[in-house]
Amino acid sequence: MTNQDPPRDTPQSADWDALARFVAGEGTPDERAHVQRQLASEPAHAALLHSLDQALQAPEPVPPMASEVEAALAVVLARRDEARPSAPPRRVPAPVTSLDAYRSRWRGARMLAAAAVLVVAGAGLLWKTVAARDDASSAAAPSRFSTQVGALDSLRLPDGTRVLLGPGSELALHADFGGASREMTLKGEARFDVVHDEARPFIVHTDAATFRDIGTVFAIHTDAGNGARVVVTEGSVSVVSRKLNTSATVGAGDRATIAAEGALSVERAAATSDDLAWTTGKLIFRDAPVAQVAEDIRRWYGLELRVDSGLPTGRLNVTFDRASAGSVGTIVAAMLGGELRDEGGVLHIMAKGTPVRPK
Repeated sequence: MTNQDPPRDTPQSADWDALARFVAGEGTPDERAHVQRQLASEPAHAALLHSLDQALQAPEPVPPMASEVEAALAVVLARRDEARPSAPPRRVPAPVTSLDAYRSRWRGARMLAAAAVLVVAGAGLLWKTVAARDDASSAAAPSRFSTQVGALDSLRLPDGTRVLLGPGSELALHADFGGASREMTLKGEARFDVVHDEARPFIVHTDAATFRDIGTVFAIHTDAGNGARVVVTEGSVSVVSRKLNTSATVGAGDRATIAAEGALSVERAAATSDDLAWTTGKLIFRDAPVAQVAEDIRRWYGLELRVDSGLPTGRLNVTFDRASAGSVGTIVAAMLGGELRDEGGVLHIMAKGTPVRPK
């Protein structure tokens, strides 16, 4: 192995996280000082930010959906290398100290849109704060992500891994994430597009199992009954049942289920588009136990589903979408042969003829 020079700040790449934190008035003191020095040493950098701020004086746009911003930025980033100018851009002096006054305007949806503009406008001019990433950004980065009922959110972890977090879900990075390993705990549902690194294993813990990436794209679903399942789209995943310590390797197109009692089962080449329909806003249940349906209804619609113990606890085959909240109880009641009593968001599925209890 040959020795290599340490990475240096270069004008061909940009640390978007550091830039966003700087213009929003956030980040550690060392990180902000590093960016400030870069601006002072390169007037063209400051000129780009100054010009961008002028563009942001336009009327406030309607905030985009997080998924729309992610998609737009992905397209712009893909075109970044094609947008390099044929000749060096003209340097326009701009006072660095005036950037402090801009920060209050560079927040929320505007900052996201501005980042996309800046990628193209500043191709060949932006810098990468390598030292700040190593020393400061890990401390400033969030370690816990969560979504509200009915909301999907896309995010990128510090290692570059992309995650689509399902409704009512939580992803907590362990304190040493990015060190010798990359470990986290998931409650709910998430799809991972992992940046593979053999030196730092990517591991997802749930109540039922531990999932270890072997270079892949996969989705994990957990439920309140302490079960879990994984669907692999690319590569493979090592699955270990926490209760029974049994394990299996699941490949592309496979699906594995860990029951509440710890039993691990693998279905080879059994995954279908239904398994990932939640990523497009649909809930598709195929031979699903009532407990699983109830948990997903709670996360997607904020409704509590309670089924009378006198009704058959059969499995359900049903599809819901974002517009189904008002009909969920009626549909489930019909499928179980009961009747619905909606009590302020608590859906009681009772045996027909059950007398109403006084409140």
